[in-house]
Amino acid sequence: MTLKIIAGASIAATLSACATTESMSRMNTYKFPVHHVKMADDTYRVYDHKTDNSLMVAPSLGTTVAIGAAQGATLGLADTMTPEQKLEAAAQQHLVNSGRAGCKITRGYLLQKPLYEFWFECPSVAPKV
Repeated sequence: MTLKIIAGASIAATLSACATTESMSRMNTYKFPVHHVKMADDTYRVYDHKTDNSLMVAPSLGTTVAIGAAQGATLGLADTMTPEQKLEAAAQQHLVNSGRAGCKITRGYLLQKPLYEFWFECPSVAPKV
């Protein structure tokens, strides 16, 4: 049991080692609960921002642990990241699932391995005359 705790802490440290203060601060602006989006390759975790039109997306916890373990075992040389396009597709699917099918992802970037942030825009609703 102690070995599992140490391994988990080691993986978490590996994943958070590259996080900047700014990215950590940004991650704290997302609200819970987490939304699980099932895609063909994985079940992604999606968080809605409290006030912005943005989403934070991460692979499943199992995939995240595997990424951390592979990077730790190879001293960061292995590039085992989930491709941005798969994370973006999960973000777009979350918009559809949450009744925002008309909204589109406009940009995205790596927030902290393996978390991506995606911004979206929704069509404005014209007032009915």
